Amino acid sequence: MDPSPRSRRPLWLFVACFLGAGLVLGWLLYTNRSLRLEARERFFDQYNRQQLLLAEQASRTIEELFATFRRNLSLVGSLFEDGPVTRERAVAVEGSLTRVYELLGDTPIIDLVVFDRVGDVVAIVPADEYTLGRNYAWREYYLWARDRGRPGQMYLSPFMRMEGGQHRGDKALIVAEGIYAAGGGFKGVVAFTVNFDALARKHILSIQIGEYGYAWLVDSYNQTVLVDPRGRIGGQRFDAAFRERWPKLYDLLVSTRDGRPGMDWYAFEDPADPAKTVRKLVGYAPVRIQERLWTLGVCTPERQVEALLASFLRRQEVFSGTAMATILAGTALLSGLMLAWNRSLTREVGARTRELERARTRLEEAFDELLAARKAAAVGNLALGMAHEIRNPLSAIRMNMQMIRKRIGDDRALAENFAIAEEEILRLNHLLTEVMTFAKPRPLHLASVDLASTVEKVVALVAQRTAREGIRVTVDVEPGLAPITCDGEQIQQVLLNLVLNGIDAVSGWGGSRRLDLRAFRDDDAVVLRVQDDGPGIDPEHLDRLFDPFFTTKAHGVGLGLAVSETIVLRHGGTLHAERPPGGGAAFVVRLPTTGARFAAKEAR
Repeated sequence: MDPSPRSRRPLWLFVACFLGAGLVLGWLLYTNRSLRLEARERFFDQYNRQQLLLAEQASRTIEELFATFRRNLSLVGSLFEDGPVTRERAVAVEGSLTRVYELLGDTPIIDLVVFDRVGDVVAIVPADEYTLGRNYAWREYYLWARDRGRPGQMYLSPFMRMEGGQHRGDKALIVAEGIYAAGGGFKGVVAFTVNFDALARKHILSIQIGEYGYAWLVDSYNQTVLVDPRGRIGGQRFDAAFRERWPKLYDLLVSTRDGRPGMDWYAFEDPADPAKTVRKLVGYAPVRIQERLWTLGVCTPERQVEALLASFLRRQEVFSGTAMATILAGTALLSGLMLAWNRSLTREVGARTRELERARTRLEEAFDELLAARKAAAVGNLALGMAHEIRNPLSAIRMNMQMIRKRIGDDRALAENFAIAEEEILRLNHLLTEVMTFAKPRPLHLASVDLASTVEKVVALVAQRTAREGIRVTVDVEPGLAPITCDGEQIQQVLLNLVLNGIDAVSGWGGSRRLDLRAFRDDDAVVLRVQDDGPGIDPEHLDRLFDPFFTTKAHGVGLGLAVSETIVLRHGGTLHAERPPGGGAAFVVRLPTTGARFAAKEAR
């Protein structure tokens, strides 16, 4: 007997419910997969942008390094402007040559060499009796400077291997510039030998992201690999190293001839197992040096980037499994779980993005510190040359004036004029002494220093002047402030300079004539704050306060804040100015409590 319609209804109802649940489950799985793909795509794009930022920062650092070489080549050439390039002239300026070499001590410079117009070596720093006097007129950089070079133009040689000395086997290159007379006549050549392997170790190989992320450098015009972290394809041409097996990477490297930064991906050997292939994300930026175009790339295997999302993906799998089990009980609960998962994933991606932004901020701060240090070095190089050329004529003028004063006898009117002139000469000599101090600061002598005692010494030094001028000084030192490692005398010099600036600001000012000194701990740093209630700082002057020779005082050199900033930077700290809401000005020094990283490097 056929089953009745009543008996068939539960079967159709079950089938309909099953099909409906299947459709809902399919839709949820599709939505889930779409969200995963979108989150993955956005995270990869953000990660690659950070790699591009790293590449751009590193490329600017290398460009600035070679710009420093060019400026110092011109500085050395200017020492020979007054006559021919000879051994005698080189001996006369030997001190200046040595100072230029020492100022480049933190760069990968091996030596400084000066050639006369026929190619003989007339000076070399460090001294090398074997090289001194030898002829190198056959070298490409000498021929270039003699036949094709122009004033201010720098030559960059092909790479070579060092054949002797402590740098034997290292890859090196020559940067050179011709020395020319005022009319353009060729007089000689000045050249630096640059240890390219040391440069690569410091500025390229030091870039490491996680376990397998690294940086590389290629010559885009000559299509040659310059720096390969694994050391297997360095020096090879693109077509030999990549064209047949890695066409995607080959096409990407060839495209860098346009000199534009970019982001992409390519397939290459797996760092963990060279027999396998792995996709890599890459951000790359151009490095322009004279007529050369290099490209610096920062890359990371995709699996390492995906590992950052592993916790998100595992959470997704838990949610997905829960959803599958729960769908049979009700699609409403499943929808709620998927919504919760989506919010959680969004928060995690947001947290990772904020971490990357903080890393970017730290990189920008480090780059600003590097620019400040390079600026101080450039001004210092110029100052050394000027001081050397001005001090000797001033001494001669003063000696001759003294002789003339003895001969003219008791002529009171002329004696007063001579006294004024001699006073101005002494003032210029004092100015040159300050310039020399700025150009070549003395080494740091590190020790454990009690900053509370330093503050007390500075207050005692200015106590007589503040009492005479009616300036009220308040001191607030945090109790139990632990000592820090620094050069106590130089930090006291910084604090004294800031206090004297504050006294100058409030002297003759109609306010309450108050100066506040504070010292306190802030996270991993100790802060020294000097605040006055004087006329304050004009907004347009804030960006120039620490520039050498900038001053708003009627009588001032403009080196005090520049020297103070240099001292603080060498301690690994920061110095900046503020405009408090209540008026006046404040200068804030931050010194690390964990030790001065730059000072530690100098000590080694």
